[in-house]
Amino acid sequence: MQIGFVNFNTEEKKRVAKMMQLLQESEAIEELGIGRVRDHFSNTLFPGTSTLQHHAKYFVVMPSLYYHTAFKSRKFQNLAEVRRFIREAEVQITKQMAKWDNGKINTTETGITGINTLKDALNDYNKYVKYDPAYIYGSGLAKYGIIPDTGIERLILELNKKHFENPHSNRTLKSEDPTEDADDLTGEKQLIKTCGKTYDFFNGKTMDLSLSEKEASFLKDRIHASCDGTMLAYLIDSKFEIPEGIKYFEIEPILADLSPDMIDIYKKSVLFSKLMYLIDWRFNYSYYYSFDKLDDAEFCEEEYNKLFAEYKETIYNQNGYRALFDYMRSIDVMLTKFCEDCYNAIIKGDIARVDQLVKAREYAVKRERSKIGNSAYKNQRRGNPFPNTFRWETVRTMVNEIRNPQ
Repeated sequence: MQIGFVNFNTEEKKRVAKMMQLLQESEAIEELGIGRVRDHFSNTLFPGTSTLQHHAKYFVVMPSLYYHTAFKSRKFQNLAEVRRFIREAEVQITKQMAKWDNGKINTTETGITGINTLKDALNDYNKYVKYDPAYIYGSGLAKYGIIPDTGIERLILELNKKHFENPHSNRTLKSEDPTEDADDLTGEKQLIKTCGKTYDFFNGKTMDLSLSEKEASFLKDRIHASCDGTMLAYLIDSKFEIPEGIKYFEIEPILADLSPDMIDIYKKSVLFSKLMYLIDWRFNYSYYYSFDKLDDAEFCEEEYNKLFAEYKETIYNQNGYRALFDYMRSIDVMLTKFCEDCYNAIIKGDIARVDQLVKAREYAVKRERSKIGNSAYKNQRRGNPFPNTFRWETVRTMVNEIRNPQ
């Protein structure tokens, strides 16, 4: 992405330069301890997803890799051998998914796990990315009932050992395909469900990021079986189009047929996100002000005021926020109290009180690792806050991939 501006005057140039500087380094603001409530909304609306995920393809490729490792590769002696085999196969998956230009890896392709470490990992699998596909997609695979749990390597070792002790036990196939859907298997081979498509992990040339009809149907069925009634399941079958660029705060019109209870949770998540976005700008203001970085603090103040003007109608929905706080209280009582106090101060225009609450909350959450006023962070810049969208960017991409197989 390229960002530019028209040079109208010196003041505007100075302001845009400040904005560009602040945009250089973005980070998720977690100093205020919102994790429990944030994850509650994310897991309720979009179970099995995470911000580290990118493409639905991994949800069909990884279980087939696990099946292949357990039953179709070789006998393993210990967990280390299983881990190495999976990691080496993941490197090859990345190689097959990558785009190549004249023999060079095109690292601009987004969402392919390990693309930036591929060159070194092809020679040494230990140099592959730290958070590999097994880690990133494991909890989702377990949530959708594709694998029993995230302890997949130990399960593979156990299945592998039993298979090589008696390779013809626990196997009844209705077809010749050794990775047929688990409904066609009996015994322990049902523990790893696959879509029925065979992948060549070590000798294949390319692997399309798009889902085939068979892959999409399998994943859709698993999500409906495990997450029926959620917004995730609804979106997969929705009659409404999901435009590529549609933002989280804009999706209410495409939720018309979603259950009222789930729509209510979505609306509460929007209220929470907008309030925390305002509070996050106050955090950045307090952070810079504590180090006498007045230009940066002024920029944050201006951004807060612009955002408050944009959100004013939402923020003054006092009945909506009372309902939100009642809903949050059973999830995280201390965060609820903090948000409630900040909200009351915001609608009264008592911004000094909001800043006091922010500083107190950060200290309560981080203690000696607090950043506001801590000289250890004096020269460390902060990225701009962003509104929490509860994994929406990931969900939008993966749902569209399931809805539009190639």
